[in-house]
Amino acid sequence: MKREEENRARELRCQGFSMKQIVETLNVSKGSVSAWVRDIQLPECLLRNIENQRRLGREQSRITRLKNIARANIELNAKCKQEILPVSQRDLWFAGLMVYAGEGSKPSRVSSQRVEVANSDSNILRIFIKFLTSICIVPKDKIRVRLILYNDIDTEEAFSYWSKELGVSVSQFEKPFIKQSYKDTPYRHLRRSKYGTAHVNVYDVRIYRKIMGWLQAVYEYNNLDFRSDGE
Repeated sequence: MKREEENRARELRCQGFSMKQIVETLNVSKGSVSAWVRDIQLPECLLRNIENQRRLGREQSRITRLKNIARANIELNAKCKQEILPVSQRDLWFAGLMVYAGEGSKPSRVSSQRVEVANSDSNILRIFIKFLTSICIVPKDKIRVRLILYNDIDTEEAFSYWSKELGVSVSQFEKPFIKQSYKDTPYRHLRRSKYGTAHVNVYDVRIYRKIMGWLQAVYEYNNLDFRSDGE
């Protein structure tokens, strides 16, 4: 039986089969196939064909892996939605505070105090705007937006994008800050937003102090130490 398998393996190898293909066809170990065909020298055309098949196989494996990941993510996202939705007003309250804790302006000078959150992710800013209008009871027309753009970004296109994403009228946008693009510098590989960064502002020191007061209460309640929950 071994002799028949060896002869068949050598025959397949001479036809241009890869080692993996021979192993799968004959259902034998890779070590056996390697020993049986190691002395066979294939012409360049067959070697190229084997390499092309390997490359095609790797690409197919990559595509299959990405499809499996995408399918798993869809299933996970559906489960996560069931777990966390619906979001209550109190949930939104804490979400907005955590956005401000991480992304909000916290000037030390009293004269500079205002509500300001900057981000290039419109999802984050939409949550914060919802927090402002629903929790802080800020009229939407009191919200101001300032864009930080590179000089190779179309200003009108950026205004249109952020206005649509944030649901804020372009008339509420302030003069943008334009800075030099780094696309032709050694740092051009760095990731950046296609439409720059948006700063959402409310020029009301009372709202700022309320937000900071809420945050301070959360900090004090938790004492910045969550270890005791698991001990």
